[in-house]
Amino acid sequence: MLSARPLARLTATAVSTALLATMALTGPVSASALPTVPSVPVDLSDVRGYPRQSTLPVWPDNPADASIPIGVIPYDEIAPKLNALQRASDRVSARVAGKSAGGYDLYAVTVTAPESRAEARQQETWKRLIEDEPSRAQRDRRLLAGYKTPLFVNANIHGNEWEGTDAALRVIEEFATDRSPEVAELLRRNRLVFNITSNPDGRVAGTRANSAGYDLNRDLTIVAQPETNLIRDLIIDTKPIITLDLHGYVNPTLLHPSTPPHNVNNEYDLYIKHGLPNALAIEEDLRGLGYAETQRARIPFRDDEPGVWDDFPPIYVPSFAMLQSSIPYTIEAPLNPRGSTLTPAERVRRSGINTDVHEVAIRTSLRYIQDHRAEVLHDQAEVYRRGLAGEPLRDIPDGYVPGWGPEDNYNTTFPRAYVIPSGAGQRSEPAAARLVDLLIDSGGRVWRAKTDFTAGGNRYQAGSYVVDLHQPKRGLVNSLLEPGADITDRVNDLYAGPAAWSQGLTWGATVDTVWDNLPRVRLERTYDGRAKGTLPAGRSDLRLDLRDAADLLAVNSLLAKGVEVHRLADGSVVVPGTPANRKLAAAEVRAHAVSFERAPARWQGTPLDRVVVGYLGTVEERDTLADLGFEGRELTAATLVGTLTDDVDVLLVANNVNLATLTAENRAALDRFLARGGGVVGLGTAGASLSNAAGLLTVTATAAPSLASGVANIVNNGGPVTTSAIPHAFISQPVWFTDLGAGVEVEQSYAADPLLSGWWATDGANGQVAAANQASIVRGVSAAGNGVVLFGTDPTFRLHPKGLQSQLGRAVLWAAQR
Repeated sequence: MLSARPLARLTATAVSTALLATMALTGPVSASALPTVPSVPVDLSDVRGYPRQSTLPVWPDNPADASIPIGVIPYDEIAPKLNALQRASDRVSARVAGKSAGGYDLYAVTVTAPESRAEARQQETWKRLIEDEPSRAQRDRRLLAGYKTPLFVNANIHGNEWEGTDAALRVIEEFATDRSPEVAELLRRNRLVFNITSNPDGRVAGTRANSAGYDLNRDLTIVAQPETNLIRDLIIDTKPIITLDLHGYVNPTLLHPSTPPHNVNNEYDLYIKHGLPNALAIEEDLRGLGYAETQRARIPFRDDEPGVWDDFPPIYVPSFAMLQSSIPYTIEAPLNPRGSTLTPAERVRRSGINTDVHEVAIRTSLRYIQDHRAEVLHDQAEVYRRGLAGEPLRDIPDGYVPGWGPEDNYNTTFPRAYVIPSGAGQRSEPAAARLVDLLIDSGGRVWRAKTDFTAGGNRYQAGSYVVDLHQPKRGLVNSLLEPGADITDRVNDLYAGPAAWSQGLTWGATVDTVWDNLPRVRLERTYDGRAKGTLPAGRSDLRLDLRDAADLLAVNSLLAKGVEVHRLADGSVVVPGTPANRKLAAAEVRAHAVSFERAPARWQGTPLDRVVVGYLGTVEERDTLADLGFEGRELTAATLVGTLTDDVDVLLVANNVNLATLTAENRAALDRFLARGGGVVGLGTAGASLSNAAGLLTVTATAAPSLASGVANIVNNGGPVTTSAIPHAFISQPVWFTDLGAGVEVEQSYAADPLLSGWWATDGANGQVAAANQASIVRGVSAAGNGVVLFGTDPTFRLHPKGLQSQLGRAVLWAAQR
């Protein structure tokens, strides 16, 4: 482990001086070396001037709001305050920008000097020019003089970290009412955009997660929650120079830059040259508050060892924002006001200091943008210019900024393009459309081929998607599509997983990499993923291979409508081709874009019924089951007697259950379920433990270290669970099975080299070597007739591994009705 960096005595001024030597790496490029990009007409018909004010609905008073004891603003007072500020000032524009999972209003606020419609259209034109024609933007003197540089503040993403909201409201109020020439000039040259409380559910309830049970700061490249969808949209639309994500509580105040590992797709030289000096400036200004608790900050890049507080996965707001060419920060205020032993006065004192800390971060960052306006605008456009030009990532020399060393150098080689096939070469059309939607909605660009073409020795049909990596946000796109890096030998610690993600390998679509040349085919820009599905003509019976959650949704929909469905030995299903069934199958094709084919002659299968799944697990299991169309019922070890009723067909076990500590009534309920042949699907060591304790299947389950995560190389052996499965798996603390008892069949194994990308210690009893060639999914029938499937991979992790969801669905169908 490398020691922390000796930067403690450096000031922001000293670092800025040191950065003057870096301009050879990132300085102006001659016009002759720039790619030429034709101007594209921009539709500005929907652009209005500022202010854009609205009257926000007022929520009823809630004395139970968890904000109140902390001394911060309760949720129901936010809308009245914003309404009053809009009435008092033409600088403030507030709107309801969405709804939280729990139904609360999400407020987006813009603070800027008033703009006519023509002025607002000019601002929008310049904003788009920075991304679409960055080389031109870097030389456009009118843009450099007149563009309003944006700052984005995301507050209260963790509900019980309150004070960012109060700091945002304080800044909004001061800029709305301060009529000094300095503030007027600042708002003439800037737009400040605030997501006032990005997790109102948690703010009111005093919880980290939203009401759906999700940590929103782990969802930026999955986007399973409405709150995260808004955050993503605000970052993309605002195109902020600096992004601040306001949190608590780490003492002393923690603020980025982060330790390595760094995301390999970032133009890190363009980030760290600004990220570090502004962090040091924030630290200096925190000292100026005069509190004993703010005399020093913790800057992980400077103060921590590699892996302690990294910015590797793009799932966090700052990591995602950096891939959007923003200079991002997590700001962790220092004083936890939640302690049960604290007096009311101490809670208020702490929250007051925290609010001051966040206000300093906002004001100092805004000042940094003004003091370095030409540089930050040039460098934001430079990220996009490099992407469009297809230039390699820069080699960043040691000492590029004080403390930068070989441990910081993380980079990748960009391919020329990706192809996401349509038609015969595509494993799953719904999965492909979902992946394309993610790329586009995240700010990437995708095209469709107008005719058939050949690339990399493969033949592709017209309509296939082509992802040209010569695009402004290539880092974002590549971060989602590339396999990822094996960083096991580079760090022995991580802030959190996943250490690799690769929607390109784990979301169920076929994605091919093209290294040399862009495919020679006429392309048309597309703005959404499209999948049509198929239904063969004639009167034949219909087979559906269950390759995606969409296929399971179709099956469960047909079963709910009373359609006769049969499961074949390979896990696919057949629907008899009666006219009525064909009509209903056609409706599923339209609804879910699934692809039926002609059933094999003389097929034999097991009739299926609607399946009710009781789950001992988390919201991840709950929502994965819902995504597959199953009826899920939450169970706990203490409620089995009332919830594990006769209509439950399968028990999904993701949480540990100690059979020895069950009450007699709850143990009897479990025994009755198993005695009537109920199926069991187990995840990780929890599922294996219950299987062993209940005398179902005998296995030894071994778990890797808790931080082991990423994309695994696996071998599918076929069977009802893994026939047609993707050739990789997502893992988060992977588990493998040995000492298999009688009748236990291996459906899937880890490969001889288990880790493709991510972090997983090589040696030791829990390392990759021990897991090599060992079972990752097993199934069997117990002596009592229970169908049991055990997973060592993770098909439910934060709703991310879409390509593994169908494996879980197939396991449920097999366990329920063998």
